[in-house]
Amino acid sequence: MRQRLLESYADLIVTIGLSVREGQPVLVRAEVANRRFARMLAERAYEAGAVFVDVRFDDPFLLKTRVEKTAESEYLEYVPSFTEGRYEKILEDDWASISLRGSEDPDLLDDCDPTRLGKVRRAVGRARRSFLAGISSNRVAWNVCLHPTEKWAAKVLGETESWEEKIWEVLAPILRLDREDPSRAWLEQDAELKRRAGFMNSRLFDRIHFRGPGTDLYVGMRPDRRFRGGRSVSRSGIEFFPNIPTEEIFSTPDLSRTEGRFRCTRPVEVLGKLVEGAWFELEEGMVSSFGADRNPEVLEKYLEIDDNAGYLGEVALVDIESPIYKSGKIFYNILFDENAACHVALGNGYSDCLEGGASMSSEELLEAGCNVSLVHTDFMLGSEEVSVHGVSESGSEQPVIVDGRFVI
Repeated sequence: MRQRLLESYADLIVTIGLSVREGQPVLVRAEVANRRFARMLAERAYEAGAVFVDVRFDDPFLLKTRVEKTAESEYLEYVPSFTEGRYEKILEDDWASISLRGSEDPDLLDDCDPTRLGKVRRAVGRARRSFLAGISSNRVAWNVCLHPTEKWAAKVLGETESWEEKIWEVLAPILRLDREDPSRAWLEQDAELKRRAGFMNSRLFDRIHFRGPGTDLYVGMRPDRRFRGGRSVSRSGIEFFPNIPTEEIFSTPDLSRTEGRFRCTRPVEVLGKLVEGAWFELEEGMVSSFGADRNPEVLEKYLEIDDNAGYLGEVALVDIESPIYKSGKIFYNILFDENAACHVALGNGYSDCLEGGASMSSEELLEAGCNVSLVHTDFMLGSEEVSVHGVSESGSEQPVIVDGRFVI
């Protein structure tokens, strides 16, 4: 049964997630721990007509070794000179891109020096800046997905016994793999997310107000902002799902108009370390103070990565009817946890959420109030205790989510 699930999952990612077409090259990025499923994705991509599948494996143990053993700290900022050009060619040649998540050891980097680790992340972020911008503007079809590993599953389940069977019992309904036709189920989900986004776009709220325990946050918007959800369209006209699973509708805030405070309702991985109980205060769009119950120093390093890491780049709405939320699990992975709850992201914004934004330069995006940054990290603030209202220019409020559930 598990083999059939995996085959169905791989087919879903390649055909619905990416819509791989005849003659297209495909990039798969994965940890070495997920090499078997990466091979399955490659096989399915070739069957779908891919001309070439380039599977690139990362090994977080080697990253840890580099952070701990590199003799001179400035060496940590070295990135091979071909890196930026390689990613730019992937965009130019219209590759499809799969980012396969699933850490072999989710806690591996917890004891790494955050300053040294931050040097590596910042340097890699600079080298991938154009690729991140290309992804955020949908220059190519891309998909982020996950395959479980034993240690990750043990964190989610609280045990290791029969972990594969038990984790797929949790994941199958979330991924709609328990449906007779998973692809059709995801197309139905796409239609519902488009309906919700359409409502938000018809109202053109001036601000989005989040209110709940430890949270009273106003996220400023602009009239040219659009909410998106479900499938996106690449520049070559290919429809694709950026994430599977996906339960959110999202947009890009006005860079300088977020005010208030929010407290995170779920842990989040920041620079490879798990941060729990995070909170932030923002003034004129920028983080003015912050803290966390666990690893607060990592937030400081994150906010120092560049000048705009402390501004919002995304606001996203998810309700507690999400099968991820209803599972009752914390997944310790942003792909799943961001689709369990409303969230905001500190860092790079989505130019595709601005009218004409996909063709704007970085300078033009900043002028239009869309954040441009080397980083993008989601922080969840939704729960059954959180309500969301759209606020008009006159100050009147309309409920969008009440006690965690959509009312639109």
